[in-house]
Amino acid sequence: MVEGGMKCVKYLIFFFNFIFVISGIALVTLGAVIKGYYNKYLDFLGDGVVGAPILLIIVGVVIFFVAFMGCCGAIRESYCMTMTFAVLLALIFILELAAGITAYVLRDDIRTTLNTNMQATMQNYGKDDYDGVTKTWDGVQMELDCCGISNYTNWANTSFGSDGDRVPDTCCLIFSTGCGAGVAVLPQSEAAQTIHTAGCLYKLEEEMKENIVAVGGAGVGVAFLQILGVILACCLSKSIKKEYETV
Repeated sequence: MVEGGMKCVKYLIFFFNFIFVISGIALVTLGAVIKGYYNKYLDFLGDGVVGAPILLIIVGVVIFFVAFMGCCGAIRESYCMTMTFAVLLALIFILELAAGITAYVLRDDIRTTLNTNMQATMQNYGKDDYDGVTKTWDGVQMELDCCGISNYTNWANTSFGSDGDRVPDTCCLIFSTGCGAGVAVLPQSEAAQTIHTAGCLYKLEEEMKENIVAVGGAGVGVAFLQILGVILACCLSKSIKKEYETV
């Protein structure tokens, strides 16, 4: 009876480990994709925001190896390996829960972080020693069809814009060298004929929030699945221990 129950739990652990392997690969992939996306906007983001996908990648790799240990423990019916598997799963659960909570908290702070960093980096746009800042701003404005922080007039208050009241050429509806010259002081109705007048802050904020929610959701989703894995591993360990005591 005990042996039959142990076999049932063993097969369930195999099934859950298969799911864990897939989820580990999925977490690494999701983390890598979001990390690659964030790399384009490093000058606008805080360390906490960039750290969330890195944590997801680390957890994904650890899950992959822990799942392998769980399979070995189940095959060999090793009490030590199975208990180690359960403890490691519990630790991973805590890490993933922390990642999910961090992502949720950062979601509320993202606008402040972006606004602060965008204000600071905007003043260095176009300067020789700030190629990274210039590329980040150009990339954001071209990708999101926007200009400035709240709107295109923000550029008039920078060292770049005050030199001829211009906006970067990457704000233009159709990119061409010098197309943003003199546009920063035009009324919106006139400027809109040449450039994108909407600011980048709101658009970038929405994109970041979507990615952060994806990180948090993935972490929490896999975490609660692992609770079942911990319970099953403990049940198998108990069965293995009982069998050894009987023998």
